Amino acid sequence: MKRSGVYGVGRGINGREAAMQATQRALDQLGAARPVLALVFVSQEFNTAEVLTGLVGLLGDTPIWGFSTLRPVTDEGDQPRSVVVALLTGSDLKAQVQWWPHYSQDSAGTARQIAQSLRQETLISNDILCVADGINCNLTPFCQAMESVPIGVSGCMAAGEQALGKTYQIGKNQSGPGSVSIALLGGRFRVGSAVAHGWRPVGAFFRATRTRDVWLQALDGAPAIESYARYLGHTPREWAAPPLTDMARLYPLGVETEAGSASLMIRSALRVEVDGSLRMSAPVPEGAVVHLMIGDPSACLEAAQAAARGALAALGQARPLLAVALIDVAWGYLFETHPNQVASALKQVLGDVPLVGAYTLGQITRASEKAPLQIHNQNLELVLIGETNE
Repeated sequence: MKRSGVYGVGRGINGREAAMQATQRALDQLGAARPVLALVFVSQEFNTAEVLTGLVGLLGDTPIWGFSTLRPVTDEGDQPRSVVVALLTGSDLKAQVQWWPHYSQDSAGTARQIAQSLRQETLISNDILCVADGINCNLTPFCQAMESVPIGVSGCMAAGEQALGKTYQIGKNQSGPGSVSIALLGGRFRVGSAVAHGWRPVGAFFRATRTRDVWLQALDGAPAIESYARYLGHTPREWAAPPLTDMARLYPLGVETEAGSASLMIRSALRVEVDGSLRMSAPVPEGAVVHLMIGDPSACLEAAQAAARGALAALGQARPLLAVALIDVAWGYLFETHPNQVASALKQVLGDVPLVGAYTLGQITRASEKAPLQIHNQNLELVLIGETNE
């Protein structure tokens, strides 16, 4: 049966070769059909500029959206050291990509420009896919600016080699760190998405007594990492150095959104600073009560399937073309010895819908056009891109 959503996996000695291999394998499945959008997930080992050279050489002016990742994911599971290219095609499906290269330098100003551009865009967009730099970008200004744009939003914060301090985003025929790339989906495109996680409180909780932007500096009046050392072992100095500084993400904090509420908004550490503060993926409000949390593999697999069912329900009557799994990198650590279990759990729900995705440093969702845009950590976001007959 001819498909409207296909993907190819490429490996090679450099990004250009891997990208061309993946793209050609996807194009071969489309036959004579012309793709309207390409989604690209690039292993951190490859240079994204080289990847773009390979993509543009075969895709021409097809809109391209993508980002760097710890490793891509497909139906078969994790795809280390690879480039995954997914192509979408169909009658009356419309897409374009916007590229905003200076977001990390002027987040508030660029966020306002993005929102204004989306309001004025001539393409009638039903939904957008958004990706930002997961290390150098604070998406709070973007979320605030998007309050005035009634449109469905799904997306993530890109991942990659944290030791290099950069992640890379791809938009149209450009790529680079510190940026935002947005794919606008119009025509008969429809998107359904849902998020879920398998992290649970361990019973320890604290008050965030000092914060600064995305840095959580003190818990209960002491350097934040001292609380981790007290409950998880090792010294604060050991937590500030590899490998523990990266593994801190396995133990996120659940922020109480209302006093005494059982509903927690998870916030994860990107790293532990030498002064004992935690550099978070998203801000933690000063004065908030936060709970130390730990991952449960069984609960995560159940959460993955719950996200898939939620995305199918959100898609409604539209025909699913492609599933995109945006998985927090902590899941990669948690399932290090069983890397294909998550994809397998998703496929049990999705059936024959092609699955691609990547490990990320956070997820971006909006439950409805009028709902606030939310930043999530530690979640799996399942995005279903579909086609409606309306």
